[in-house]
Amino acid sequence: MPSRYILIVASIALVSAQSKLFRPEMLKEPSVAKALASVEARREGIIDEWIRLVEMPSPSGKEQARAAYIRAEMEKLGLADIRVDELLNVSGVRKGTGGGPTVVFAAHTDTVFPEGTPIKVKREGDKLIAPGVGDDTSNLMAVLEMFRALDRGGVKTKGDLVFLASSQEEVGLVGAKHWLEKSGYKPTMFVAVDGSANTVWYGALRITQFKFFYSSPGAHTMESRGGPSPAKAVAKAISAMYEIELPPIVAGLDSYKLPVINVGMLGGGTVFNAIPREAWFTVDLRSLDSSMQDRLATVVVSAARQAAEKEGVGFRTEERSMGDYSKARTKADRLNDPVVQTALAVTNHFRRAGSVEIVAADLGSTDANNAVAMRIPAVSVGAAMTHFAHRLEEWAEASSLVPGIQGLVALGVALAGR
Repeated sequence: MPSRYILIVASIALVSAQSKLFRPEMLKEPSVAKALASVEARREGIIDEWIRLVEMPSPSGKEQARAAYIRAEMEKLGLADIRVDELLNVSGVRKGTGGGPTVVFAAHTDTVFPEGTPIKVKREGDKLIAPGVGDDTSNLMAVLEMFRALDRGGVKTKGDLVFLASSQEEVGLVGAKHWLEKSGYKPTMFVAVDGSANTVWYGALRITQFKFFYSSPGAHTMESRGGPSPAKAVAKAISAMYEIELPPIVAGLDSYKLPVINVGMLGGGTVFNAIPREAWFTVDLRSLDSSMQDRLATVVVSAARQAAEKEGVGFRTEERSMGDYSKARTKADRLNDPVVQTALAVTNHFRRAGSVEIVAADLGSTDANNAVAMRIPAVSVGAAMTHFAHRLEEWAEASSLVPGIQGLVALGVALAGR
C-alpha cells in the first residue's frame, strides 16, 4: 500500500480514537460501578414501572398524565430548574461541578396511537407486547432510571445533564424544537433516546408531509354517473403516487428503504349515497438529502394536481416540512463528532454478546433532527431492543432495558466529563 494511503488511514483512526470520550475502565470507578450495579438490582422494578408508563395513554398533544408523572419523579430526584412549558415539555437539570459541557438526554412522552387504543401490556416470557411499549416509552423509562442511577451511585460530572421529556414528537418533532428555541438553554450536545438499542443515528431525514384535498359540489348517487368526483380524483392521484419512479434504495440502512413516498391516510364524504363534496389523502415523503427531497416533492405535488385537473375538481394542498437543514454540518463533521463516536463506542460495549457490531448511520427521524438543523452536535440512540414500532403488535425485549440503561449512564458520564 502506498505510504500516503497508510498516512490517511492512520489519520482517520487517530481522529476516531480522539473523538471517543468513553473508556471501559471508567466503568470501574467506584461511583460509576455503584450506579451500574443499582440498575441491575432494580431489574424487576424497572420493568414493572415501564409497564405502568406504557398503560398511561399519551397521544400527541395529550401527554398530561406522563408529563405529571415525570415532573413528580424529577422533583423526587431534586433536579434543578424543573419546568413544564405550554407544550407539555418537561425538563430538569442535574447540575455538574462546573467546567463541563451541557448535555441533553431527550425522550418523548407521546405515542402515535389515538385515544381509545387498547394499551394493556401483555407479557409473554421476555416479550412485552403493547402499542407504544417501545417508541418511545422504553426510552423514557430508561432516561428516568439513568438519572436515578447517577444519584444512587453518587456520580459527579463536570457538565450539567438535562433530562428533557419532550412532547408531540410523533407529529413533527414539535416539542423539542420549541424547547430548543424557547427554553433559553444552549446545549453543547443533544442525545435523543429514541429507537432500538442496536441503532446509532447521526443524521436527519428530510421529511415532508402533504395533505391533498379535492372538492366538488357533490351529487346524489343516482345523479353521479359521469360527474366530477373528488373520490375518483383521490384514487387517480394515489395510483399516480405509486407510479413515480424512485431512485435506487440507499444501501446500508438496515430495514429502511429510502427514499420513499408513502400514502398514510385518506378520507372524505359524509354519506354512502352521494359524491363526497371533499376527499383527501396524505403523503409522507422521506429522503437523505435536500436536493433529492426537493425533486421528489415537485413530482408529488405535480401528480396530485394533475389528478384534480383530469377529473375537473377543486384542489388545494397543505404542506409541512420538518426542519431547515441548510445550515447543518457536513456528514463527515457530524459522524466524527465526539457525541457520535462516544455513543457508538458505548453502544457497542453494552450490546448483546454475539450480536453484530453496530455501525453509525446517517439517519434520523427523532428529536435530534432539530439539533442537527441548529448545528448542535447530536446523536440518536436506543435503550431497549424493540420491534414493530407504530403498529398495534409493537413489542420489546424486557431483558434488554437494563444494559441499555447502563449504557446511558456510561454515555452521560463520558460526555459530561469527570
